[in-house]
Amino acid sequence: MKSYRVRVAVALAATGIAVTACGGPVQAGSAAIVGKERITSSELNDEVRALRADLAANKIPEGQLQLSFSLPQTVLLNMTTSRQFQELGRSKGVTATDREVDDIAVAQGGWDQFNKVLLSNGIPLDEGRGFVRAVVVRNKLAQQSGAGQDQESQQAAIQKVIQEADSTVPVRYSPRYGKFDPQQGFVADDRFGSAGEAPAAGAPAAEAPAGEGAPAAGGAPDTPQAG
Repeated sequence: MKSYRVRVAVALAATGIAVTACGGPVQAGSAAIVGKERITSSELNDEVRALRADLAANKIPEGQLQLSFSLPQTVLLNMTTSRQFQELGRSKGVTATDREVDDIAVAQGGWDQFNKVLLSNGIPLDEGRGFVRAVVVRNKLAQQSGAGQDQESQQAAIQKVIQEADSTVPVRYSPRYGKFDPQQGFVADDRFGSAGEAPAAGAPAAEAPAGEGAPAAGGAPDTPQAG
Protein backbone atom coordinates (compact mmCIF):
# COMPACT_ATOMS: atom_id res chain seq x y z
CA MET A 1 0.00 0.00 0.00
CA LYS A 2 1.39 3.36 -0.99
CA SER A 3 2.03 5.88 1.74
CA TYR A 4 -0.02 9.07 1.96
CA ARG A 5 3.02 10.99 0.75
CA VAL A 6 3.47 8.90 -2.39
CA ARG A 7 -0.24 8.69 -3.20
CA VAL A 8 -0.52 12.46 -3.21
CA ALA A 9 2.74 12.99 -5.05
CA VAL A 10 1.66 10.86 -8.01
CA ALA A 11 -1.67 12.67 -8.38
CA LEU A 12 -0.11 15.25 -10.67
CA ALA A 13 -3.38 16.33 -12.24
CA ALA A 14 -5.15 16.85 -8.94
CA THR A 15 -4.75 19.33 -6.16
CA GLY A 16 -2.75 17.89 -3.30
CA ILE A 17 0.29 18.16 -1.15
CA ALA A 18 3.01 15.57 -0.91
CA VAL A 19 4.77 15.48 2.40
CA THR A 20 7.59 13.91 4.33
CA ALA A 21 7.98 13.75 8.06
CA CYS A 22 10.65 13.91 10.72
CA GLY A 23 10.91 15.16 14.28
CA GLY A 24 12.08 18.26 16.08
CA PRO A 25 11.05 20.78 18.72
CA VAL A 26 8.79 23.73 17.92
CA GLN A 27 8.98 27.01 19.82
CA ALA A 28 6.00 27.85 22.02
CA GLY A 29 3.48 30.02 20.18
CA SER A 30 4.51 28.61 16.80
CA ALA A 31 2.21 26.74 14.46
CA ALA A 32 5.16 25.62 12.34
CA ILE A 33 8.78 26.37 11.53
CA VAL A 34 9.80 26.40 7.85
CA GLY A 35 13.57 26.27 7.71
CA LYS A 36 14.36 29.29 9.88
CA GLU A 37 11.02 31.03 9.28
CA ARG A 38 8.43 30.87 12.03
CA ILE A 39 4.69 30.80 11.38
CA THR A 40 2.96 31.76 14.61
CA SER A 41 -0.36 30.41 15.81
CA SER A 42 -1.67 33.97 15.64
CA GLU A 43 -0.66 34.26 11.97
CA LEU A 44 -2.33 30.96 11.20
CA ASN A 45 -5.52 32.02 12.98
CA ASP A 46 -5.52 35.25 10.94
CA GLU A 47 -5.24 33.26 7.70
CA VAL A 48 -8.02 30.88 8.71
CA ARG A 49 -10.27 33.87 9.41
CA ALA A 50 -9.21 35.43 6.10
CA LEU A 51 -10.10 32.22 4.27
CA ARG A 52 -13.53 32.12 5.87
CA ALA A 53 -14.13 35.75 4.94
CA ASP A 54 -13.00 35.07 1.36
CA LEU A 55 -15.30 32.05 1.15
CA ALA A 56 -18.25 34.10 2.38
CA ALA A 57 -17.50 36.94 -0.05
CA ASN A 58 -17.42 34.46 -2.93
CA LYS A 59 -20.54 32.61 -1.73
CA ILE A 60 -18.67 29.32 -1.25
CA PRO A 61 -20.14 27.42 1.73
CA GLU A 62 -17.41 26.14 4.03
CA GLY A 63 -19.38 22.93 4.48
CA GLN A 64 -19.03 22.14 0.77
CA LEU A 65 -15.24 22.13 0.82
CA GLN A 66 -13.85 18.66 0.24
CA LEU A 67 -10.63 18.89 2.23
CA SER A 68 -8.54 16.01 3.53
CA PHE A 69 -7.83 17.77 6.83
CA SER A 70 -9.43 20.36 9.12
CA LEU A 71 -9.49 23.95 7.90
CA PRO A 72 -6.62 25.09 10.18
CA GLN A 73 -4.51 22.06 9.18
CA THR A 74 -5.18 22.65 5.49
CA VAL A 75 -4.33 26.35 5.68
CA LEU A 76 -1.18 25.60 7.68
CA LEU A 77 -0.07 22.89 5.27
CA ASN A 78 -0.58 25.22 2.31
CA MET A 79 1.33 28.01 4.07
CA THR A 80 4.28 25.78 4.94
CA THR A 81 4.61 24.10 1.57
CA SER A 82 4.40 27.43 -0.24
CA ARG A 83 7.21 28.87 1.86
CA GLN A 84 9.28 25.71 1.76
CA PHE A 85 9.43 25.44 -2.02
CA GLN A 86 10.01 29.13 -2.56
CA GLU A 87 12.90 28.98 -0.09
CA LEU A 88 14.36 25.88 -1.76
CA GLY A 89 14.09 27.64 -5.10
CA ARG A 90 15.89 30.73 -3.78
CA SER A 91 18.70 28.57 -2.45
CA LYS A 92 19.16 27.11 -5.94
CA GLY A 93 18.60 30.34 -7.87
CA VAL A 94 15.19 29.23 -9.16
CA THR A 95 12.35 31.76 -9.04
CA ALA A 96 8.98 32.40 -10.67
CA THR A 97 8.12 35.66 -12.40
CA ASP A 98 4.80 37.47 -12.04
CA ARG A 99 4.09 36.60 -15.68
CA GLU A 100 4.58 32.90 -14.99
CA VAL A 101 2.24 33.12 -12.01
CA ASP A 102 -0.39 34.95 -14.08
CA ASP A 103 -0.06 32.38 -16.87
CA ILE A 104 -1.16 29.65 -14.45
CA ALA A 105 -4.28 31.63 -13.60
CA VAL A 106 -5.00 32.42 -17.27
CA ALA A 107 -4.77 28.72 -18.09
CA GLN A 108 -7.46 28.11 -15.46
CA GLY A 109 -9.82 30.73 -16.86
CA GLY A 110 -8.40 33.93 -15.36
CA TRP A 111 -7.94 35.15 -11.80
CA ASP A 112 -11.64 35.60 -11.05
CA GLN A 113 -12.25 31.94 -11.78
CA PHE A 114 -8.95 30.71 -10.39
CA ASN A 115 -9.44 32.50 -7.08
CA LYS A 116 -12.51 30.34 -6.49
CA VAL A 117 -10.42 27.26 -7.20
CA LEU A 118 -7.81 28.41 -4.69
CA LEU A 119 -10.47 29.06 -2.06
CA SER A 120 -12.05 25.67 -2.65
CA ASN A 121 -8.69 24.13 -1.84
CA GLY A 122 -8.24 25.98 1.42
CA ILE A 123 -5.93 28.75 0.17
CA PRO A 124 -6.77 32.31 1.34
CA LEU A 125 -6.57 34.86 -1.46
CA ASP A 126 -3.71 36.74 0.21
CA GLU A 127 -1.72 33.47 0.05
CA GLY A 128 -2.80 32.61 -3.50
CA ARG A 129 -0.01 34.16 -5.57
CA GLY A 130 2.63 32.80 -3.20
CA PHE A 131 1.17 29.32 -3.46
CA VAL A 132 1.09 29.45 -7.27
CA ARG A 133 4.64 30.83 -7.27
CA ALA A 134 5.69 27.80 -5.23
CA VAL A 135 4.03 25.50 -7.77
CA VAL A 136 5.98 27.12 -10.63
CA VAL A 137 9.23 26.85 -8.68
CA ARG A 138 8.51 23.23 -7.80
CA ASN A 139 7.85 22.41 -11.45
CA LYS A 140 11.10 24.06 -12.54
CA LEU A 141 13.04 22.12 -9.92
CA ALA A 142 11.36 18.92 -11.08
CA GLN A 143 12.42 19.63 -14.65
CA GLN A 144 15.99 20.08 -13.44
CA SER A 145 15.66 16.71 -11.72
CA GLY A 146 14.73 14.92 -14.91
CA ALA A 147 10.96 15.32 -15.27
CA GLY A 148 9.87 14.59 -18.83
CA GLN A 149 6.51 14.36 -20.56
CA ASP A 150 5.69 10.94 -19.11
CA GLN A 151 4.08 10.53 -15.70
CA GLU A 152 6.72 8.11 -14.43
CA SER A 153 9.60 10.55 -14.89
CA GLN A 154 7.51 13.37 -13.41
CA GLN A 155 6.72 11.32 -10.33
CA ALA A 156 10.35 10.36 -9.84
CA ALA A 157 11.53 13.95 -10.29
CA ILE A 158 8.97 15.33 -7.85
CA GLN A 159 9.99 12.78 -5.25
CA LYS A 160 13.60 13.95 -5.62
CA VAL A 161 12.51 17.56 -5.14
CA ILE A 162 10.41 16.63 -2.10
CA GLN A 163 13.35 14.84 -0.50
CA GLU A 164 15.67 17.76 -1.18
CA ALA A 165 13.13 20.21 0.21
CA ASP A 166 12.72 18.16 3.37
CA SER A 167 16.47 18.00 3.98
CA THR A 168 17.27 21.57 2.94
CA VAL A 169 14.24 23.45 4.31
CA PRO A 170 12.70 21.16 6.95
CA VAL A 171 9.22 21.95 8.23
CA ARG A 172 8.28 21.26 11.84
CA TYR A 173 4.68 21.41 13.07
CA SER A 174 3.39 22.12 16.55
CA PRO A 175 1.75 18.98 17.96
CA ARG A 176 -1.27 21.17 18.68
CA TYR A 177 -2.31 20.65 15.07
CA GLY A 178 -2.07 16.87 15.24
CA LYS A 179 0.60 14.32 14.51
CA PHE A 180 1.66 13.82 10.92
CA ASP A 181 1.48 10.23 9.78
CA PRO A 182 3.09 9.41 6.39
CA GLN A 183 0.29 6.90 5.72
CA GLN A 184 -2.65 9.12 6.67
CA GLY A 185 -1.53 12.74 6.81
CA PHE A 186 -2.58 14.72 9.90
CA VAL A 187 -4.07 12.56 12.65
CA ALA A 188 -5.41 13.48 16.09
CA ASP A 189 -2.82 13.69 18.85
CA ASP A 190 -4.27 12.44 22.14
CA ARG A 191 -1.86 14.64 24.08
CA PHE A 192 -3.41 17.86 22.77
CA GLY A 193 -6.78 16.89 21.30
CA SER A 194 -8.04 17.92 17.88
CA ALA A 195 -6.43 20.57 15.72
CA GLY A 196 -6.95 24.11 16.99
CA GLU A 197 -9.61 26.20 15.31
CA ALA A 198 -9.20 29.89 14.71
CA PRO A 199 -11.25 31.83 17.28
CA ALA A 200 -14.10 34.07 16.21
CA ALA A 201 -13.32 37.64 15.30
CA GLY A 202 -12.42 39.64 18.38
CA ALA A 203 -11.56 36.59 20.47
CA PRO A 204 -7.99 36.19 21.73
CA ALA A 205 -5.90 33.76 19.71
CA ALA A 206 -4.78 30.70 21.66
CA GLU A 207 -1.07 30.00 21.53
CA ALA A 208 0.33 26.60 20.70
CA PRO A 209 1.92 24.72 23.58
CA ALA A 210 5.66 24.23 23.75
CA GLY A 211 6.57 21.51 21.29
CA GLU A 212 8.06 18.23 22.37
CA GLY A 213 8.85 15.94 19.49
CA ALA A 214 6.69 17.65 16.90
CA PRO A 215 6.48 15.96 13.50
CA ALA A 216 7.81 17.84 10.53
CA ALA A 217 6.64 17.92 6.97
CA GLY A 218 7.80 19.25 3.67
CA GLY A 219 5.34 19.45 0.83
CA ALA A 220 5.02 19.69 -2.90
CA PRO A 221 1.96 21.65 -3.97
CA ASP A 222 0.20 20.79 -7.19
CA THR A 223 -1.59 23.51 -9.11
CA PRO A 224 -5.27 23.53 -8.10
CA GLN A 225 -7.41 22.55 -11.05
CA ALA A 226 -10.70 24.10 -12.04
CA GLY A 227 -13.53 21.58 -11.75
